[in-house]
Amino acid sequence: MMSLHNHKKALLLCSGIILVGGIFAITAHSKSTKTAVSQDLNLYQTAPITSLDVAKITDSVSSNALSQVGEGLYRLNANSEAENALATKTTVRDSGHQYTIDLRHDGKWSNGQPVTAQDFVYSWERTLNPKSKSEFTYQFANIKNANAIAAGKKAPSTLGVKAVGKYQLQITLSQPADYFKKMLASTTYYPLNKKAVDKYGKQYGSSAATTVYNGPFVLTNWNGTSDTWTLKKNATYAAAKSVKLKQISYKVIKSSTTSYNLYQSKKLDAVTLDGEQTTQNKNNPDLRSVSQGRIGFIQYNQKDKVAANRDLRTAISLAINRQQLTTKVLKNGSQPAKTFAIKNMLKNPKTGNDFTADAKVKDTVDYNPTLAKKLYQQALKQLGKKSASVTITCGDDDASQNMAEFIQSALSSKLGLKVHVQAMPFTSMLSNVSKGNFQLNLTSWSMDYADPIQSLQILESTNNSNMGHYDSKAYDQALNASEGRDALKSTARYADLVKAAQTAAKDQAVTPLYEGRTGILVNPKIKGVVYNKFNGSADYTHAYVSD
Repeated sequence: MMSLHNHKKALLLCSGIILVGGIFAITAHSKSTKTAVSQDLNLYQTAPITSLDVAKITDSVSSNALSQVGEGLYRLNANSEAENALATKTTVRDSGHQYTIDLRHDGKWSNGQPVTAQDFVYSWERTLNPKSKSEFTYQFANIKNANAIAAGKKAPSTLGVKAVGKYQLQITLSQPADYFKKMLASTTYYPLNKKAVDKYGKQYGSSAATTVYNGPFVLTNWNGTSDTWTLKKNATYAAAKSVKLKQISYKVIKSSTTSYNLYQSKKLDAVTLDGEQTTQNKNNPDLRSVSQGRIGFIQYNQKDKVAANRDLRTAISLAINRQQLTTKVLKNGSQPAKTFAIKNMLKNPKTGNDFTADAKVKDTVDYNPTLAKKLYQQALKQLGKKSASVTITCGDDDASQNMAEFIQSALSSKLGLKVHVQAMPFTSMLSNVSKGNFQLNLTSWSMDYADPIQSLQILESTNNSNMGHYDSKAYDQALNASEGRDALKSTARYADLVKAAQTAAKDQAVTPLYEGRTGILVNPKIKGVVYNKFNGSADYTHAYVSD
């Protein structure tokens, strides 16, 4: 299970900070191009790479870099569907409990060794070994014995994965999942070359020179702390002929003004915009709006008497005009939330409707000041109060504070509710929230792959990320059914997930606010760009620059 406490990818986004993490990755279907055109890109990130070791990566920038210099079993396409990368054939048996995956025979590491099934076994066992101190062991939870290994109760060698010959991998699951192939596309599941890890020891992945590669590119000019680095075409990559780009140069730029100016002066090929810049460029043909794969929301401490009142929580939700929040405050293309999920996570197997449409419950996220006022008065009677006040804890970045102040104004004017905004550094906010020292918390959740379970799971009563202590038997039962008896029954599982989302909506377990999106400008000479509809990420493997 993903944890707000230890999942830094999510944490970097929770307070409203937009981490680049691959937003500028550009892909295209292979086309013939004139060789005279320079196949080089100049891009940037807002933070440096921290590691290229699969067991140590905790941030989006590093994960994005590894996805370009590494190769796993699958890659996700624009529709977040798993497509073969090193895998050539996948056979599922035993009611979804066993996966047998055949691998390409021409995969190579940059040290000349072949990529084999044992490289995956070694990598996964190493990551789960408590000695690695990996923060992403939760991603292996579906595999037999993974949780026990991560907890130090079983040996890594007992993991439900083995190499059946040199190029065949067999995985045994303790809990089948319809989305398991999507999980296998994550960089956490990438292979490792044992010879290289043995050679460099603890230094593996800490610099370009102490890392080996099996992806479309190799990394150069990174010493472990560099604010610049370069990706160069990997000549030993199995599908090297399909890779058009020769080089991608990165630099770390923390100022949005600086990056914007560099794009305008044609020194950068893509740039992420802040809200004001997005507004200024609304008619610019270079503008693209991409999803961030995250949901913004208010969570409530249900151990607090006031915050535990459902009518009060619903009144708060109905008093917030999400359309104004997204267009006048965020101004980055983000969209009003309909439920505790985002678009393009899952479609109705029967109708094709998006999950967010089917899961929406009337009068739970709508703007309805009249009903909000009525529910607020009911809440006051239930609480035995003539008036009430709440405190919203948020990060101290501009985006979070602006949202909190907008909500403060709305609740004050529409309800008469007194609202205090408590802004603090992100790490301090997280510490307070994890200890239960909050009433209301303005936050967000970043997801790894496209399935509603990614957001819904954090509201389970037993989930470590359930900071508000929401507890509903009906909710837990619906999610358990989706992950248990109905795990491989698409229609039944979909109904379970909808039931869970609607239960949370009626209970106002959290107040969904917006689906995170961001505006980017992309050099028009980069053609055929394909962005993942779910999280905006992209793959450079077949990218190219046109004349």
